[in-house]
Amino acid sequence: MRFVHLVTFSAVLLAVCALTAQTECSDSPIFTIRAEAGHFTPSQLEVAANQPFTVRVTSAEKTPIEFESFELRRERVVRPGETISVNMPPLGPGTYKFFDDFHRDTPEGAIVVK
Repeated sequence: MRFVHLVTFSAVLLAVCALTAQTECSDSPIFTIRAEAGHFTPSQLEVAANQPFTVRVTSAEKTPIEFESFELRRERVVRPGETISVNMPPLGPGTYKFFDDFHRDTPEGAIVVK
């Protein structure tokens, strides 16, 4: 009987966590980046410091790209025609570079936090 209660409690806890995460992200600003013809457009985003935000990355390339940033600790593959969302925590002021790890000749972009 304890096992059933533990499983039920775990399921409820997971559902609450998922709803909480969605609520926090739904109020945050959303910025868009498009990967096309070997470039990110825009190549630079300006965001407010100490506020969570979301970056939506769309690939118009013919092969997959990888949106990656060492500073942001983010790494996501984006298939051709796909749009992904990358949730970002509140960041301190600074410049955080991102790049396409699959195509190193693509110029880097940056998220500038002010």
